[in-house]
Amino acid sequence: MTESTPVQIHVVSEIQNGQEKETIEMNTTGEYIEKGTYSYLRYEETHELGAVKTTVKMNEHEVIVMRSGAITMKQRFIKDTVTLTDYGTPFGKLQLDTKTNSLSLEKAELESRLVILYDLQIDVNETHVHKLVITYKEA
Repeated sequence: MTESTPVQIHVVSEIQNGQEKETIEMNTTGEYIEKGTYSYLRYEETHELGAVKTTVKMNEHEVIVMRSGAITMKQRFIKDTVTLTDYGTPFGKLQLDTKTNSLSLEKAELESRLVILYDLQIDVNETHVHKLVITYKEA
């Protein structure tokens, strides 16, 4: 059994679509777990479509963001690699191509930070540049 630590989590997602830039920011609480070579963050977020449970499985080489509830997805990030994601909503599923440009995980005593820069291609004509920053510290 692995011990879980309560944490405060700050998530910032920046989406660049041509000249438009959208920033989504959220503060929440959750739990942090270390298991083998991976660390896990678990938290719930309220989305416009309903409640979403999020688990972030991470190490310095790979990050997997798993969501369930109003949105279902399993998005993998591996530096310099394109991965496919099924993004499910109550309205249907989309397939997304994710190209991870950089991934950094900085663990520190006071506050840890995960930063991922990636390109998200929704269809042949639509590519967005994303920056995801998740900062977490013991609650």
